[in-house]
Amino acid sequence: MIVPHCGGALPVLADRIDGFMKLFLPAGEGDAPDAVAQLRRLHYDMAGPAFPRQVPALLSLVDPDRLLYGSDYCWTPAAGVDAHAAAVDAAPVPVGAADWRSLTTANALRLLPRLAGPTVPGTRGADRT
Repeated sequence: MIVPHCGGALPVLADRIDGFMKLFLPAGEGDAPDAVAQLRRLHYDMAGPAFPRQVPALLSLVDPDRLLYGSDYCWTPAAGVDAHAAAVDAAPVPVGAADWRSLTTANALRLLPRLAGPTVPGTRGADRT
C-alpha cells in the first residue's frame, strides 16, 4: 500500500494511535497489533510540500527505502510540480543515498519491478506499445 502525501499527520500521530489501540482493546481479545510496526511496513509518496518538515517527520517513522516520489500532477499545475521537484532536489539526502531521485527511483523499481524494463519481447518497460 502506498500512502499519499507523506502520510499526512500519521508520522506524528503514530505513537498515539498505537497507545490508544492498546488502551481500548477489549479484555480477553489478546494483544493489540503494533500500529507503529504496521505503519512502518507501508510505502509513502512525497507529493505536496514535503520539505522542510514533512519528510523529516516521516523519516522518524519509516526508513528511506519506503519513500516514493509523488507530484500530484495533473491536479497540481506544472509550475507547482516544478517547485516541488526543486525542493526535493535541494533537500538534505538520507545517509547512504546519492540523491532523492535515485533513492525514490530505486524504491519504486523495487516495489513495481515490471517498470524496470522489458518483460515481454518487443516492449519497452513502462512504455509498452
